[in-house]
Amino acid sequence: MCKANPDVWSEITMITALLPVKAFDRSKERLAGFLTPAERQQLAHTMFEDVWATLQECRSGDQCLEQLLVISAEPHVINRCRERGVPCMEEEEQLSHSASVSRGSEWAIHMGATTLISVAIDTPSVSAAEIRAMLQVRDVFPVVVAPSADGLGTNALLRTPPDAIEPRFGPGSCRLHVEQAQKKRLPVLVYHLPGFAADIDTPEDLRKFAQLETPCRTRDLARQFLALTRGAAPCR
Repeated sequence: MCKANPDVWSEITMITALLPVKAFDRSKERLAGFLTPAERQQLAHTMFEDVWATLQECRSGDQCLEQLLVISAEPHVINRCRERGVPCMEEEEQLSHSASVSRGSEWAIHMGATTLISVAIDTPSVSAAEIRAMLQVRDVFPVVVAPSADGLGTNALLRTPPDAIEPRFGPGSCRLHVEQAQKKRLPVLVYHLPGFAADIDTPEDLRKFAQLETPCRTRDLARQFLALTRGAAPCR
């Protein structure tokens, strides 16, 4: 925890990432009928591990991330946090992604966060360089939105301070986040980054993800599902 003297608060920065994780057995429900429940759990588990590894990379050495916070009801995620000494707020269940980010944002402020980037496990091909790119513009843009591929949703949200605007995830959230910032006269940037745009919610998303050139465990798993489970030719 970062304990700050209020008289010098303006001189202190604590760049924090917040990772909300839904219970794996309740994840990827839009893929029901295409993947079995066990496959959907495996997909959620693998996506988490990819994003977790990227965030750990961002924390290592002289990288840009100073603190990682996790909020989840998933036992595997809670155990991973305990193993690595990562603070984790345990939920009984996730009411919504927005609700988890709202609770996590309040907690992050209590933990000393001055800049908060909320990242979802739905974007497992995101790179440390892309996270760093978002963080590098925080001094100019207090609000930075990384949109989904269709430009309508929000797959990452950066706020300086963490309560600059309210998190409003879901359909149309990119516009809602931009409008909030504009109403508060805060400079806002919609930052299109390939890793954050490549989310997985539908069978078509899974097919597109399997064709990515960026290597990650989720891409390999998507190719396995499409090639073995569906009897399709492997993606190359």
